[in-house]
Amino acid sequence: MAGQSCIAAERLYVHRDVYDKFMSMVRYAVSHMTLGDPKHSDMGPLINRGALKTMASFIQDAKSSGFKIETGGDQPKLAAPYSNGYFFAPTIIGGVTQESKIFQEEIFGPVVGAMEVSDKEELFHYANDSKYGLASYLFTSDHNLIFEAFERIRFGELYVNMPGPESSQGYHTGFRLTGQAGEGSKYGIAEYLKIKNVYVDYSGTDLQIETVREDLIKE
Repeated sequence: MAGQSCIAAERLYVHRDVYDKFMSMVRYAVSHMTLGDPKHSDMGPLINRGALKTMASFIQDAKSSGFKIETGGDQPKLAAPYSNGYFFAPTIIGGVTQESKIFQEEIFGPVVGAMEVSDKEELFHYANDSKYGLASYLFTSDHNLIFEAFERIRFGELYVNMPGPESSQGYHTGFRLTGQAGEGSKYGIAEYLKIKNVYVDYSGTDLQIETVREDLIKE
């Protein structure tokens, strides 16, 4: 989907003790991705030329801010029949700061920024510091951190040690600017319903209705 998903990860917060190793592994993985027809490659094109310009804008902003383009950052030269497609190389940007455009705006493309954090307090603080709050992801072997994240990550969805997918039994919703209702599960159905209260005095009618209260009185 080339990052064109509402639940795509756009910000990476990595503990400083493993940051360099993590970035090395990500660079290797991304550099081996193939672009082309999504049916036969790792990643397809963007939706239109406007999306390409948006990606270029994020890259230019990152360069102007002094961030490091770890991999990608441009339009790749592909052979026919993909030479004129709206392809953009999968891009990892390192050394990103919290207040940057990369971290504060929705990218909706194959561009992701990475930032070092020193502890869980920084992790939770920075993760929640966004005007959006749809999907979040946590990869860790620390069980205590997992359960703490259940309470402290303020996003509508939290995936732990997995990139997805969503479940039809789950409620797809978000916090903050992405907190407008939701869909899926019984809670999603409830979004289309409105509770109505009806009060009727049947004492003056010929309807024979026994209520729980009447049964209790008889007893």
